[in-house]
Amino acid sequence: MKSSDVTFALVQCPAVKGRIDLNLQNHLKYVALAAANGADIVIFPELSLTGYEPELASDLALDTSADADPVIPLSEAAQTQGVIVVSGGPLQSDGTRPYIGALISYPSGITELYRKQHLHPGESEYFIAGNESYVISYKGQQIALAICADFCNPDHSAEAKAAGADAYLCSVLISENGFAPDSQLLQSRARENVFPVLMTNYSGETGGWKSCGKSRVWSSDGEVIIASEGSENSMVLCTLSNGKVSGKILDI
Repeated sequence: MKSSDVTFALVQCPAVKGRIDLNLQNHLKYVALAAANGADIVIFPELSLTGYEPELASDLALDTSADADPVIPLSEAAQTQGVIVVSGGPLQSDGTRPYIGALISYPSGITELYRKQHLHPGESEYFIAGNESYVISYKGQQIALAICADFCNPDHSAEAKAAGADAYLCSVLISENGFAPDSQLLQSRARENVFPVLMTNYSGETGGWKSCGKSRVWSSDGEVIIASEGSENSMVLCTLSNGKVSGKILDI
């Protein structure tokens, strides 16, 4: 049984197409707000620093070396605010296509990377898939990361559970048409693996897709515990304590 509480901020926000500079400034603002409200881990939607813009991804692919933007300002924010920040962007690779990835910025100043392992149909034209899972270890909790289509593959969450994950943290882009089947899958992942599933989605439109928002948390038995019911800008704050989840919604 885990004894330490971990509070998550699921940031449901829009993105400005291709404008890493503007999106970064919004990220820093939301990180400060999350920290002021007691968050330990702040997570943004899939490709949050650029928007979900596959056709632009190669040109926008992030240099993830320690002295590059946006690595530095995100790392500084994590250190200043004392939180872990999980932001999304296309990550440079050794090939012609980037990864869909996440930057994990720690209060220690370390930045690590996760690369999406499972791609939706059509994404492989613009991206390549990663091959390693990622788990955040914090306050005695093990939190497995997933990016959108990762959760569609039951092996991804099952492997996370087998590795000792206490929760499954997903950054996504889900439209209104996709919400019903995707939410059923996320609910199933919670029940199958007996761990909470947390999902953060965009607000507004990106890449020609109109996001439905509805960021939420399912308990280990598949019940919705806390949810943003619409597509407005908001922050779902939730605390994981001994496998139980509680929370509230902030407008942002």
